[in-house]
Amino acid sequence: MGSAILRYARARKGRLKLYTLGTAEGTMARVIGELGNGRIETLSCSPNVENLRSFYAYGVPPHAMFFHGPFHHLTSQRIQEDVELRKFGGGFDIILEDTTFQMYSSNRFDQIRFVEQHLKTNGLFMFVEKFRHEDDEEYRRRERQKDHSFKARFFSASDIRAKEETVLTRMDRNEVTLSKMSETLRRFFVHSFVTWNSGNFYTLVSSNSQENLDLFLSKLSPPAIPAEYVYADLPYRLYPESEARRLSGRSWTL
Repeated sequence: MGSAILRYARARKGRLKLYTLGTAEGTMARVIGELGNGRIETLSCSPNVENLRSFYAYGVPPHAMFFHGPFHHLTSQRIQEDVELRKFGGGFDIILEDTTFQMYSSNRFDQIRFVEQHLKTNGLFMFVEKFRHEDDEEYRRRERQKDHSFKARFFSASDIRAKEETVLTRMDRNEVTLSKMSETLRRFFVHSFVTWNSGNFYTLVSSNSQENLDLFLSKLSPPAIPAEYVYADLPYRLYPESEARRLSGRSWTL
């Protein structure tokens, strides 16, 4: 995804602005900002002070900023009032939400509605999320596949159980199905595509600009995922364009 964002930025005119939610210490955003050589300005956010310290551990990275706080604290007013954040006041060309929403609630409508206020009219909104399956047993089967066929190569059984108890239980409560996400996205975006899959994780890209979405899709590289973890022919359109029902008004209260 990072390399596709770089290629997308180089194919467009002007400077691209990227906002990432949930990318911990913002490693990808920092790398993109540096490799973009001024073509991309990035903003990352996290409420964890450890991520803030890691972000600035070796000084201020070029063309990259960090907002210390949860995503719902970053309002338009906050951006306009902060001298350093003000350069993002015109909105972002790309927003990437990486398994952030599911750490707070299952209310994707209000979450997307809040963050979408920062997206330019022709921008791209990307989502990396873990989704529930309509068939709970299929969901569990994919989880077992991940734990026993992949995680077991790098982590002990006790480490895997500890993460499940401390993190995954909360994530599970706030996950939604892919069909539910589709119902929500069509209220905001005319176009949405699934571009990546591994087990219960999917990447979605949404936009109201077919041109920009097509350009981004053309910059994606084939995913380096073993075939047994992929459960879809990618990329594919999440819903027909005719089924999109965009909101006529905006309200940003969570």
